[in-house]
Amino acid sequence: MFHSDDIRDGKAVVTSDVSDFTPEQLEVLEAYQAMQQAMVSADHDALRAIVEEGTIFTHLSGATQTKEEFISEVGGPLTYYHSDIREVSVHINGDWAVLTGVVALTANAYGARGTFPLNVHQGLHRVDGRWLYSNRA
Repeated sequence: MFHSDDIRDGKAVVTSDVSDFTPEQLEVLEAYQAMQQAMVSADHDALRAIVEEGTIFTHLSGATQTKEEFISEVGGPLTYYHSDIREVSVHINGDWAVLTGVVALTANAYGARGTFPLNVHQGLHRVDGRWLYSNRA
C-alpha cells in the first residue's frame, strides 16, 4: 500500500558502503546516481544526456520502451519520488561497466504505488570520457 511517508525527499542517494571503490568505480556509481536523480527530478534534458542512444528500457512487467518513450513518461505515468541505491558493486572492463545492486525505488508507475526493491544489473558505457546509461554492456 502506498503511503504519503513513501514520498521522501526527492533524492537519489547511495546508502551502500563504497569506501573501497576505486576512483573509476566511483565515477560509474556517480553516473548511475545521476540517472536516478534525473528520474526523480523528471529532468528530461538530463535523461537525454545520460542515456546512450539505442538504449531500450525493460520494465518489471516485461514491457519495453525506447529511450524517448521512457523519457516522455517520466514525471507522468512514471513518477519517481526517491531512489535508495544499496548493496552496490561495480565491475569495469575497459570502456564498459556493470553496476549491480538493489535499488529501493519509491514511485507511482502506471498506478502501482509504493517503494519497490529492484535487483539491478545495469550496463554503462564510457563515451568521450563520460559514463552513459546503456543496455549494451
